[in-house]
Amino acid sequence: MKNSNLKNAQKLSREAQRHIVGSGKTCSLSGCFNDYISDGQGGCVVPPCAPPNLGVEVKNANGRWQCCY
Repeated sequence: MKNSNLKNAQKLSREAQRHIVGSGKTCSLSGCFNDYISDGQGGCVVPPCAPPNLGVEVKNANGRWQCCY
């Protein structure tokens, strides 16, 4: 029974991942955003976008970092 539960959990995880990533759709965002996730190397992503659709971290005139597409 445990093995069956594990297989079901893995299947749900793949389905959830497809939903989160957006099923391979391209990102249509443009502009700069204050709330984002950084990759630590100058790249960033703003949900609902996901890699490989990365933006670029840019410091604005106020000295705050933003993610720009």
